[in-house]
Amino acid sequence: MNVTELARRLKMNTKDLLELLPELGFDIGKRAIKIDPRSVDKIIRTVEEYQKKKKEAEQEKEVKEIKLDSHEKKEIKLEKIIKIPETIIVNELAKKMELPVAKLIAEFFKNGIMATLNERIDFETAVIIGEDLGFKIEKLSEEEEQRFRDEGSEKKLKELIKNKGEKLEPRPPVVIVMGHVDHGKTKLLDAIRETNVVDKEVGGITQHIGAYQVEKKGRFITFLDTPGHEAFKAMRSRGGKIADVAIIVIAADDGLKPQTLEVIGIAQKENLPFVIAINKIDKEGADIERVKKELSEINLVPEDWGGKTICVPISAKQKMGIADLLDMILLVADMEELKADPTLPAAGTIIETHVDKGEGPVATVLIQSGTLKVGEMVVVGEVAGKIKAMKDFKGRLVEAISPSMPARLLGLKKTPRVGDILEASTDKKKIKEIIKQSSYKKTMAAVKTAKITGSEKSEEEEEKKVPELNIVLKCDVLGSQEAIIEAFEKIIDPDIKLKVVKKGLGNVNEADVLTAEATKGLVIAFHVSTTQAVEQLARDRNIAILHFEIIYKLLEDMEERLKNLLPPETIRTELGKIKILAIFRTEKDGMILGGKIVEGKARPNTKVKVIRNNESIAIGNLFELRSGKQIVTEAVKDEDCGLSYKGSPVVKVDDLMEVYEEKIKPRELIKS
Repeated sequence: MNVTELARRLKMNTKDLLELLPELGFDIGKRAIKIDPRSVDKIIRTVEEYQKKKKEAEQEKEVKEIKLDSHEKKEIKLEKIIKIPETIIVNELAKKMELPVAKLIAEFFKNGIMATLNERIDFETAVIIGEDLGFKIEKLSEEEEQRFRDEGSEKKLKELIKNKGEKLEPRPPVVIVMGHVDHGKTKLLDAIRETNVVDKEVGGITQHIGAYQVEKKGRFITFLDTPGHEAFKAMRSRGGKIADVAIIVIAADDGLKPQTLEVIGIAQKENLPFVIAINKIDKEGADIERVKKELSEINLVPEDWGGKTICVPISAKQKMGIADLLDMILLVADMEELKADPTLPAAGTIIETHVDKGEGPVATVLIQSGTLKVGEMVVVGEVAGKIKAMKDFKGRLVEAISPSMPARLLGLKKTPRVGDILEASTDKKKIKEIIKQSSYKKTMAAVKTAKITGSEKSEEEEEKKVPELNIVLKCDVLGSQEAIIEAFEKIIDPDIKLKVVKKGLGNVNEADVLTAEATKGLVIAFHVSTTQAVEQLARDRNIAILHFEIIYKLLEDMEERLKNLLPPETIRTELGKIKILAIFRTEKDGMILGGKIVEGKARPNTKVKVIRNNESIAIGNLFELRSGKQIVTEAVKDEDCGLSYKGSPVVKVDDLMEVYEEKIKPRELIKS
């Protein structure tokens, strides 16, 4: 018989069959074309038995067993593991490895890489060098990488402003407004600025950070507005690191909520002074004293109760108590003695980025030291460029911005990350190096995208074969993109994979649809639109473009889609054990046996595992159970019984049968 025909009968690839046959004892050669007809039947039986056992073994891996005497044993494996981001400076890598930097550079030279102390290397290069030095290099998750960047940014900013200069002047306080969803943060900012932002926010939830300035008694106060939804935790935390004072808004009719406690924790962790604004005092059911009592229970005793926590009752809707709140902010700011030198080179933090249709990459910066002027060269994280124009929070063009002043920058080649540090620079060599690194990263990203969209899959992906939900994510601003990706990373279920194969800012384009088609995924459009041509292309290619305006609606939809992809969970609970004492009849697909319950109990229509010499040799079903000649529904310990076993007829006297009750239930997503 022709090998190709045999492979087709066995539903196998010809190459795989030729590789498998020698393992099963058939020495026919890996380049054989014909097979002796006398061997065909034996080969078919052997291969089918092998496939059956392999399938059973794979199914067993997915079954969760609950033993009568289950004791989980945890295996502890010690490895020299270090985690790094996509790119890392040689000096930083040496610190993580706890090695002299000279030794690390020497290792680079051995591998033909001319790396200097401050050279930035990619992840793949670090892996090769790490293995040579006995390290296992792993990539940081996006959340870990963001934390790594935040820590680096914080350290860098401290270095930039540690020399405060000689011409110190008072600067406006930077205030962050935090609190639980729907407790009135945006309404409070509306009342302070006498504008109406909340009507522009879908579902009343602020979707990304903004920065505004107000004037009180001839002094400016800068406000950062942070989103309230729980997915924006990282953004709120980042906002806490660049603010001087926090306003924590608590609704008088609702009291302390989980997010309220979270933002209080952030403020305390960052040693950030805060004022409690007890909002909605005009509402029915408002109870200011109850809120104060709840605060005192977490060791935040209000001032009028003899403590140190400043509490200001307000109504953002009725604009009651706003003046008192601003007075308290200025009082706290005076106690902090906030000063900066406006004559130094500018240093600040990026608090928001997006791509504008007409203006291109736009970044909102909050200056913390020095003065930034139009025409200056700046370095922002891994982005460099020349400031072509700046706009204040009202959209007016300005020529310069001083400490604590926010502004939108135009002129950067691409959008930096939220939390990146901006510094004015005249070092042309440094700027050229950053542009070079940026170009290198762009090339690497293109190579990776090509790999993703290619038809070939890695061996690791082939082995895992878990269901995937591939997503092309397009957002209006970077803050929203980061928050969505952070929420996705909380889904850690090993049996499903949610993968963002491409992300970007701006409207959905044809390339996004083609990427979704190549990866068999879908497109998510958050606060962005599509053209008719793109919609038509998506319909032609059968690609779904999902539009969302509210983040929690997006997350609910993704979780539902992932649940539908998850295989159901099989839970097998051990009921008891039967020792086989006699074999009465052997059939093609089962046996009639006699045995004794030695542990627990047995029931018909249950799963059984045949154990011999402490090894599982077969799995079948306990079809019927008898006591004497009577059919019974249960037999307990020390009872003799007859049983009808359906499965591979391999059972022998003295074998042990473990009896299991099996239940199949829908899976829930595992989230961190």
